This record gives sequence, C-alpha cells and structure tokens, in this order.
Amino acid sequence: MVFSQWVGVSTTSSDRFRKVQFLDNNLGWIAGESSVLKTTDGGTTWTSFNTNISDTRGMFAVSASVVYICGTFGKISKTTDGGATWVAQTTGAPNLTSIEALFFHDQNNGWAVGGNGFMIKTVNGGVTWQTVTNPATSTLRSITFIDNNNGWAGGGSNFLRTTDGGVTWTKVNGFAEVRDIHFLDANRGFVSETWGQDNFVQKTTDGGVTWTPSTTISTGPYYFHGVHFTDHNNGFVVGRTMFFLGNHGTYKTTDGGVTWTAMTTNPVPMFENFRSVTFTQNGTGWAVGDNGAIYKLEGATSVTDEGGTPFDFALEQNYPNPFNPSTVIRFALPTAGNVVLKVFNSLGEEVATLVDQFVEAGAHELVFDAATLPSGMYLYKLKAGNYTSVKKMLLMK
Repeated sequence: MVFSQWVGVSTTSSDRFRKVQFLDNNLGWIAGESSVLKTTDGGTTWTSFNTNISDTRGMFAVSASVVYICGTFGKISKTTDGGATWVAQTTGAPNLTSIEALFFHDQNNGWAVGGNGFMIKTVNGGVTWQTVTNPATSTLRSITFIDNNNGWAGGGSNFLRTTDGGVTWTKVNGFAEVRDIHFLDANRGFVSETWGQDNFVQKTTDGGVTWTPSTTISTGPYYFHGVHFTDHNNGFVVGRTMFFLGNHGTYKTTDGGVTWTAMTTNPVPMFENFRSVTFTQNGTGWAVGDNGAIYKLEGATSVTDEGGTPFDFALEQNYPNPFNPSTVIRFALPTAGNVVLKVFNSLGEEVATLVDQFVEAGAHELVFDAATLPSGMYLYKLKAGNYTSVKKMLLMK
C-alpha cells in the first residue's frame, strides 16, 4: 500500500471525538462526548446530532438509522431514526460505572464493557441487558467479535478471549495497558498498548492465545489509542500528539506491525489526542480526536511485492467485516490459472459466484454486494489450482 498525508477536515464542532466508524464508503458515524456526527456522502458533509449522554465513551453503528452509544454513570442510549432522537436503556450497571465500548452482531445482539471488568449483553436490541461473568478486574476499554463465536475484550492489564460466543471468557496474560483491539480474522489480530512512555502494538496469529509486541516507540505519543489494519501488513495506530516535538500522533506499519513509522498531518494537530482510526473499503482512512478533530487519509493504492508478483497464494479477510451491504475481497496468485471464488450461506448453500475464469498472476480485489441477501454469517471460498481457502464474513443490516 502507498499512503499520503493525513489532512484535516473542517468542522464547526469542538467536541472531543471518541470513536469513528464507517459502514461503507459513504455512510459514517463519529461519536463525540456530547454529540454524534453522521455523513452519507463519504465525509464531504457531516450532520451533527445532540444526544442524551454528556460524556460518551463508545459507539457502535449498526445501520444508517440504528446506532448505540455508551458513557459514564452506566449509560447506554439508542437511536432508531438516524440520530434525531435517543432513548436511554436500562443497563443494570452501578451508577458510578463507566461503560467504555460496545459491539453489536446485528441490531438485536450486542455487548458492552466498562469499569472494573463490567460486561453485559443483550439479545433484544437493548430492551434488557444481562450481566456476563468474566475474570477481568480492570476497566475494559474495547470489545470486538470477528464472528458469532470468536471475540476479544481488553483494558488495563486484562485481555480476554472467547471462542464460544461469550459463554466463557479466558484471561490472557502479558498486557500492561490495553487501549484498542482490531482483528482481521479469527487468527490474526492487533492490540494497541501503552506502558509509561513506551508504546507498542501487540500481534497474534493464533486467535489471541499468544502475542508478540512490535518495536517499542518511546518518543510518544505517550498514549496510544486506536489501532486499525487494512490487511496483514498495513496498519495504523493513533494517539497523543506532541506537535511541538514534531510528533503528530499517527504511525503506520507496512510489515505487519514489526516496525512503525511516524506520519505527518496537515494542519499540525493543535490538540492533545487522536482517539480512533478506521478505514473504508475503498482505502480511505479516518482519524478523530480532541477539539473536533477529523482527519482524512487518501491516496491508498494496492500494489504487489517488488517483483510484481505475489510469492504465494493468499485469500485475505474481507474488509470491512462486519459489512453492510458491500465488502471488498482480496486474493493473490503467484501464477496465472483458473480461479473460482464463491459465496455460501451458513447452511452451505451457494448464494453467489464472484469469479469463475482464467485470472492472471498478481494481487486482485473485487467488491461483493450483498444488498439482496439477509443478515447473517457467510463463507467465501477461493479455489485456484491445488490451493483452496475459506473465510467467514458477517453481513449486518
């Protein structure tokens, strides 16, 4: 991937933006502490909505109309009309508990985590929430699932994983201060972490059982926050800015997190923290932070290795995942040949043939549009010569 500079997007807001999420190239949401912003034109314009939580910490957007936010004093609120009105939910959280993060499989089934290992789940769109027992004792700041079974949550020195849909959670040791979690598939994931003035990203290739830290970045930002990978090699982390020291609070890797390079922004960030980062399926990056900061990264183009041809067959995890209604699937071929790429539902029934032809060697990508399909888990299978690979993806409408 080739990336240009982060460029600021002008807004009238001075809110502290906590979370950014895009559901497709055009539809995106930003959660501030006291407001929510929405775009339907790829970030060209943003519409601001007031909410009923004054100190929002997390957000999860399910669709153009259904969004959940959470915050201090055990609060979760939901909109079903695209942000115009918000309805408080009964969480059962102790009054002083801060709820820090949310994740929803669909508009009904979701999770929330927060202070002192607090974890709850809902199966009815937040009408009721059930407490979930887990071994965490510190504040959980992030939670994510890659499918119905495999999920992860973390914060402080506590990192949890589940392989049975959250029925049981196992604590994984070796963490100091977990900030954010991002998984590409059921095996490969990344965690941004801070310890004192040392910052690094931990990487797993076995679903979170074992982790390897990246090269430590000791010059700042003194806190890492959001982390996001666009594929197995290219990733980004954002955090505290130290503009007077030449640090703009953004870093990138092109080797799977082994090493990180500082990036620059325009204008220079005259605020304290970037707090969240994400990428759309067309390769556009978005980072948000304090004082109404919204930055955009364009100019991402797919390339192969220096020889022009991939070294091996590969089927990448679709992006975004979960998705609605379209997602990008990438695959690589070291040699030309006949390729078949099909999509199946959870019953094993074929629902789409994306490729069935002779394909040249190289890196390839295509867009899978599931507008006519119902929400649920789907499998996509690549067959090229003797190579076969199958991956899962989650459609959430």
